[in-house]
Amino acid sequence: MSIKTLSKKMLAIVVAGAMTMGLAMSTSVFAAGGDTATKTTEAYISKTFNTEVGKNERFTFQATKVTGNAPEVTIPNITFTDTETGSKTERAKVLFPTNWPDAGKYEYTVTETGASPEITDEAHQKMIMSQAEYTMDVYVINGDKGLKISNIIVNKKKDDKGTAATGKVDISDTNNNGFKFTNTYVQEAGTGIDPANPDPTYDKDGSLNVTKTINANGGTVDADKDFDFTAIFNFPKGTDATTLGGVKDANGHVITINENGTCTFTLKANKNMKFTGVPVGTKINVTESATPNYKGSAVSVFNGQSQTKVEASKYNMALTVTNTLGQKQNKVDVTNTYDYVPTTGIIMNTLPYVLMIALCGAALMAFVAFKRRRLQK
Repeated sequence: MSIKTLSKKMLAIVVAGAMTMGLAMSTSVFAAGGDTATKTTEAYISKTFNTEVGKNERFTFQATKVTGNAPEVTIPNITFTDTETGSKTERAKVLFPTNWPDAGKYEYTVTETGASPEITDEAHQKMIMSQAEYTMDVYVINGDKGLKISNIIVNKKKDDKGTAATGKVDISDTNNNGFKFTNTYVQEAGTGIDPANPDPTYDKDGSLNVTKTINANGGTVDADKDFDFTAIFNFPKGTDATTLGGVKDANGHVITINENGTCTFTLKANKNMKFTGVPVGTKINVTESATPNYKGSAVSVFNGQSQTKVEASKYNMALTVTNTLGQKQNKVDVTNTYDYVPTTGIIMNTLPYVLMIALCGAALMAFVAFKRRRLQK
């Protein structure tokens, strides 16, 4: 046999051996859990609840069997109390059975099944439920004391909005837990304690009402004059301008709000801008632009509580009111005082110049009189 022929046979033997070893390794990996990384034998789910209004809520979950002979897996409920507001997260340990029928892979689909008490979406409130979906693969092997879990792998199939997603997630009992579901409760600001029966002030003020009054200060003002305003909305976590069907004006028309939460509007004397559809917990910033010959001030009410008066320190100066919208009445009443001076008076802004001219005139008259006296002598 030639050296060339012998070399080819040896190469073929090496390749065949490598393939056999690779197949054996892949088989052992599958039996051990389909992953060569660190094995996980426990799993925790994570629930995040966003709410600016405290709610006693219990959320339920289900692990639906995909593998026909898979035993039942239990996922405990996760609860939140009415003292918890903002964005809160809790975790619960998934409870696996011990009566596995045989060694192998058992697949489950994990979803959130509901909230109790159930909140039905209405005109002034809604519960945004998680539509997340996960595939949980449990690998079982023969151990020294019988069948046991060797590894658990969870992959995301859908996100909280129900959009297709992919990727393995962290199932450990840590802040990095990715086996999670996020829900958001939203109530419209200004509707009161019971959004199904809004407070009487809601019809007039909505989520937020900005009014304009002019103090003529003894003069005559242009009733058709427009005053420029800018409102900035910083919506709470899990919400945006569209969450409650869009932020609207008094006529029910959706208001255009920029990506940075800004909208602009104008008000004439004795007019108002009523906003509706704004979530409780929204931070707002209402600014009236500087207007020549006018000085602004504002009294406001947020969550039914009167606030400290805000007042510009001088004429032609912008005025800003900042606060957070609450469940109860929210309003900002802006008054502009006109810089009026009677015809017999002098506008204070020009008084120094008038005095300078008067002094110069007096000095000139004195100089002329002095010259005349000298000439007469």
